[in-house]
Amino acid sequence: MTIFLVSFLSVAKLVLVVLLGVVLGKRGVITKEGRACLSNIIMMVMLPCLLVASLSQNASVENLGKLPMLMVAAAVYVAFGLLVAALLRRVFRIGPENARIIGAATSFGNASYLPLPLLAAVCASAPVFADDPSGALSRSVAYVSIFLMCHSPLLWLVAFPYLSGHSWRELRLRQVLNMPILASTTGVILGTVPFLRALIVDADAPLRIVIDSCELVSQGVFPCALLVLGATLAQRLPTGESVPLRVFSVVALGKLVLMPVLGFFFTMALWRGGLIPDDPVCVLVLMLEAAVPPANNLIIMCQMHQRGEAVMARVLLVMYCLAVPSLTIAMMCFLKVIS
Repeated sequence: MTIFLVSFLSVAKLVLVVLLGVVLGKRGVITKEGRACLSNIIMMVMLPCLLVASLSQNASVENLGKLPMLMVAAAVYVAFGLLVAALLRRVFRIGPENARIIGAATSFGNASYLPLPLLAAVCASAPVFADDPSGALSRSVAYVSIFLMCHSPLLWLVAFPYLSGHSWRELRLRQVLNMPILASTTGVILGTVPFLRALIVDADAPLRIVIDSCELVSQGVFPCALLVLGATLAQRLPTGESVPLRVFSVVALGKLVLMPVLGFFFTMALWRGGLIPDDPVCVLVLMLEAAVPPANNLIIMCQMHQRGEAVMARVLLVMYCLAVPSLTIAMMCFLKVIS
């Protein structure tokens, strides 16, 4: 019951903010031009600040060398997602117009905003962590941060240009070397170069105000992204256009069923092979990262490209509603195994 309530409340909180965005979109408070403006602010300011603040504080030479398989797992999950999406598109005969929506939604999950509150609640209540719940929580944040050191750059290096609808040869340099990629690189450099870390990142650094300012600005990323998602849902699909039920079925089967299964066996192989720390928290983090619903930022990318935003918005809303039972079942299975 505790796991169910944690999963339900975490996802329901996101859905409520999305519904607020729907109301604001219906009433014309957030117009089409407003969505575009807000998306640009998120893309150019808020999200880069979040990446710089998060990665600079969690990236270090010790982390990069100690837990490389966590970062490798992020890349492996993206590859699994693209492969699963390609196979399911063939089986369900999905047309090319929705192919990239399905590929991105299956490959890139909500790797930070949803796992962190879930892990916090599980570490505090699960019997397997009863001996040291605060230590388990601290380690879970560290493991998620290391996972994000690969996942966040991949999200903007792969998914952003992929959703543009162009072939890789047609992409411009600015579409690949975008602000989130530059911010991720900056964050890792600040965290791993001792001189820069002592100057800017550490708690007693003379220029610590830079990181504090980034953290302040970054607090608006998730609510603004959810409001954009909701306002986009309020937009009607173009005349004659609809989202086939098969699209929802393929993403749900791929992201919420097959990916958790693949992530489970992949993590078990790493654990039994001694390639990751013999820590149940680390095992739980890797399994959970494969089971989360699609990333919120996918709607921002579609908005930036002005392509497929209405379809992506509907796909994300359905997936987050379905994630309540799917995450509950997945977490129960994961906790049973690590216990």
